[in-house]
Amino acid sequence: MSFPAKFHDALKEWAPALVVPISLYVAYKLLNRIIPGAHNLPKLDVKNKVVVITGASSGLGKSLAFELYKRGAQVILLARSTEKLKEICEELKDTFPLNQHEPTYYYFDITDPDQAPWAEIPRVDILINNAGMANRGSCADTTMAIHRQAMETNYFGHVAVTNSVLPKLSPDGCIVVTSSVQGKVAIPYRGSYGASKHALQGYFDCLRAEHKNLHILVVSAGYINTGFGSRAIDPSGKVVGVEDENQKKGYTPDHCARLIANAIRDRKTDYIMAHADARFAVFLKYFWPTLLNYALYLRGTKDQWAPKNKNE
Repeated sequence: MSFPAKFHDALKEWAPALVVPISLYVAYKLLNRIIPGAHNLPKLDVKNKVVVITGASSGLGKSLAFELYKRGAQVILLARSTEKLKEICEELKDTFPLNQHEPTYYYFDITDPDQAPWAEIPRVDILINNAGMANRGSCADTTMAIHRQAMETNYFGHVAVTNSVLPKLSPDGCIVVTSSVQGKVAIPYRGSYGASKHALQGYFDCLRAEHKNLHILVVSAGYINTGFGSRAIDPSGKVVGVEDENQKKGYTPDHCARLIANAIRDRKTDYIMAHADARFAVFLKYFWPTLLNYALYLRGTKDQWAPKNKNE
């Protein structure tokens, strides 16, 4: 029997089984077009758009500056290290001379949003909330000072920035939040970080629900190889100075910047930017939470911050 004949017979055999899932998918797509919301706004071309990026001096923030400037955006970079920001702006102009927009930068500390340069920025098309910090250590060992520091940096700072920018945001603009998979699934010995990211997710879900067409993109990132883990603080507030092995195996920041830029363009609202195991963990949280909890417990026993491993 020839291949076309075999294919035809197989199609006839499996066609009835495919009807239901295909019909459900088509119905989902059609209903999604009917439901109002930012997902139905026209695609967002970043060319000539004013993009404000916090935490832009290194890692993902820096890569986003390059990716969006390459696509023609006017970037405004915010961070504490103005020397690094100045170098990035010069590099942007040298690398992408066809973009006639002058990249600008300002000093900004996410924990002191009252000192932000909003008076110098009359209009914003895309706000990227990117600054953040991480912690290591058990919930019992972590001091309240560390918990508060994590919330100030990863939650309250972004809320203050967003509230300041919202009146300046263009009607078809976008607010991007670089959150974490740990904002959906908390993992052991990252309590302050996970709690702050859960708070962040909740706030922006609420803000999105208060506006019919406000485009908010929450990026739940998995591991990104930026050195972010080595800058985490331990329960006493000291920088750990050692990168996680999982972090080293993560996506590159340049790759993530491309994915996020595409998600902005495509009007995505909740984007899990992580490997399959992290996606599966999010699935288990809703469909088999007891199994997920035990799997996370087993993971925790191997963590370097577990009590039995700290003493080795």
